[in-house]
Amino acid sequence: MLRSLVSVGSCTALVLAAAMIFSCGGSSDHHTETTCAIGPFNVVGNWQGSLALGSGSSQVVGVINTGGEALFFDANSPLTDPASGSVAVLPSITGVCSFSGTTTLYSSAGAGGGTATATTQGSVDATTSVSATFSGGANGLLSLHPFSPVSGSVTALSDARGGAIEGAVPSLIPLVFAPTGTGNNMAVTNNSALSNCTLSGTFTQEGANDIFDVSIAFTGTAPGCPIPEVITGLGFESFTDYFGMNGGIPATYLYAVSASRAFVLEVYPGP
Repeated sequence: MLRSLVSVGSCTALVLAAAMIFSCGGSSDHHTETTCAIGPFNVVGNWQGSLALGSGSSQVVGVINTGGEALFFDANSPLTDPASGSVAVLPSITGVCSFSGTTTLYSSAGAGGGTATATTQGSVDATTSVSATFSGGANGLLSLHPFSPVSGSVTALSDARGGAIEGAVPSLIPLVFAPTGTGNNMAVTNNSALSNCTLSGTFTQEGANDIFDVSIAFTGTAPGCPIPEVITGLGFESFTDYFGMNGGIPATYLYAVSASRAFVLEVYPGP
């Protein structure tokens, strides 16, 4: 995702180069239906697939929530993909058979940083697939299908965990989780041993769905606290160690994806 941003020299050129990598390259009429025979469909949950841009393709994973918010990230290992942790914020996907609008793409620091937008035309095929084309100067196609990242339901974490930020300047942050309220809601704080960064946040389960609304406030200085702001977005649990922070060992991992920057937090076992 956004690999063409790596070597662009100026901020203006960076954004222009990013925009140039998204285009359907031709007619996208098959994605512009305006009526549905049935529906809307229930698309709330976890989706994964591929984002093909030019000659490259990235594995993407993400969430569509009950309000139609759709956040996805480049889930390739940072050891092999500098764009790991890049984030795509899609137009609202509510389950009607077609959707359109603007996709905002945030390139990871490893891929050069920068932000680009793409005009998006998409379609929903019942509860089995979501696809979209991007226009802006080159070929772009997103293809998604639903999946279950965990077997069974999510569970609230209640212990010390490691945290790794991908997309932004990578940082390791020791975290402490505690169940709160009802359902599988969680509160998160940083380990007190980390003196130059204070964070506090919540993972709030959306009803009975296995996804979370996320809000995490960071206060502090670099390098231990590279993002002194409030991060809001969506989260989910998975048995997959996408960023290799635990050697790829199957376990319970927690992810948070920002809706406003290249920022993906992986929470992994161990302090």
